[in-house]
Amino acid sequence: MAESSLSERQLAFMLFMSLMGNALILAPISGSGRDAWISSLLAAVIGLYLLFAIISIQKAFPGQSIIKISEICLGKLAGKTLNLIFITMIFYSIIIYLFDTCILIRTIFPFLTCNILRSLIIISTAYCIYRGVNAVGRLADLLAPLTLLFIVGSLLVISTVADFSRLQPIVTNWRMLVGGTLDGAGWPYSVITILALFLPFRSDTGERNRLLYIWFFAGVIIFTIRNILVLSILGPEYVLLTRFPLYASLRFVAFADFQRVELFFFILWFVSGFMVLLINYTAGVLAVKEFFKLPNFKSIILPIGFFLVVMSLYMYNSDMEFYTLEGITTPIIKLSINLLYPTIILLAIKIRGQSLQSPQIQSRPVSSKG
Repeated sequence: MAESSLSERQLAFMLFMSLMGNALILAPISGSGRDAWISSLLAAVIGLYLLFAIISIQKAFPGQSIIKISEICLGKLAGKTLNLIFITMIFYSIIIYLFDTCILIRTIFPFLTCNILRSLIIISTAYCIYRGVNAVGRLADLLAPLTLLFIVGSLLVISTVADFSRLQPIVTNWRMLVGGTLDGAGWPYSVITILALFLPFRSDTGERNRLLYIWFFAGVIIFTIRNILVLSILGPEYVLLTRFPLYASLRFVAFADFQRVELFFFILWFVSGFMVLLINYTAGVLAVKEFFKLPNFKSIILPIGFFLVVMSLYMYNSDMEFYTLEGITTPIIKLSINLLYPTIILLAIKIRGQSLQSPQIQSRPVSSKG
């Protein structure tokens, strides 16, 4: 059915928007200093593996949710335990994205309160999810080219004030390089695992996933260029002091009487932040539906949204606490769970040799119909 199907192009754009998300405007891999762009390239290798892993899992069990595949391959108890950890991580990620989006909006519109913003954002995303998985895919299809246009524009603009001498010398501390690579692999590249919950809805299963890999590498190129430009403008020291370095970089640019160039690109930051939140929210709803074997997901959209808003209000007491803890814990949590989850399932498939050819595990493909 139309509302429960996604084309390869829609999935590729969802992958691209998930990678961009809040990571586009937030700090590059600060732990690597001026070598952040190298760490980003190395971290992309783990992202490429995760994309390969979730595609391989879906090929072994076409049309099945990874939540169900986990229980088939690992057994009910182990599978449900692993799924519960994965779902908890998804909810944690949504709350982090919600925090970041609200903080960014309040940077430009300080008179808005976070309580109102969080409720409005969750209601807006809930409406999109209620329209069906295909509506989320069509929205990504519409917004990804616009996002790419603004990304290219912002990078061209800040390139006019770049000082590439700030990137030298390179690879002066291999420990920082390794730490930055793990940091970058944890965020943003580990979010690719979330896409596994959307692969069962793919309508053109006979394709070779070429677009998925193309848009993945497009994201890698953008992050690398962004890191190089931001570091060459701000320097590794100032990058550590600002929450939104791309925003800060654009403030160095002025054209004649137009001084606030960064405000022109606000639509880019809001759209990318909104889309990554929407994709993760949808993934969380789909995961909960499959975990509890519910007949549809529409009845749980608003309860989950209410839970997310409440948790976001009490998880951190202040923005400073959020900055301090989130930067340390988020990459570690995301990398460990997002990397281990598909790896364990993929290893179980390889070891046990399970496939849907066995009649005892055949079932109807997952459906998003509400």
